[in-house]
Amino acid sequence: MADPATGRMWCSIPERFQLHIAMLALQFGYAGFHVVSRAALNMGISKIVFPVYRNILALLLLLPFAYFLEKKERPPLTLSLLVQFFLLAVVGITANQGFYLLGLDNTSPTFASAIQNSVPAITFLMAAVLRQALFLVKNNRSF
Repeated sequence: MADPATGRMWCSIPERFQLHIAMLALQFGYAGFHVVSRAALNMGISKIVFPVYRNILALLLLLPFAYFLEKKERPPLTLSLLVQFFLLAVVGITANQGFYLLGLDNTSPTFASAIQNSVPAITFLMAAVLRQALFLVKNNRSF
């Protein structure tokens, strides 16, 4: 996390330790989120309403940073871009959170924390299998 202009560190901790500390903080944040989500589900909050609250809170927290820090670098917002953002949010993020809450409602926060770390491995396996299937389809071969 060195400053590109001066090459100096922002603090006296070496960069590789900063990255480890950041990853550790992220994992603690995820674990805390799993516990808070489970507590909210136990209190009876709807699995549909909770992602809406979560996304509104994220929007309110991140909007000032996105607006002021990226003001000079971002492209202009067009209607097409806004529609794409909306569809990505509905199909990607909101569906992901809905399925996560559905699974959390049937399991524990410990299981949710453990299974979350397997997502990259499962994604890699799916990509490898689908790439092989696409190769076979292109070459008119059967499975």
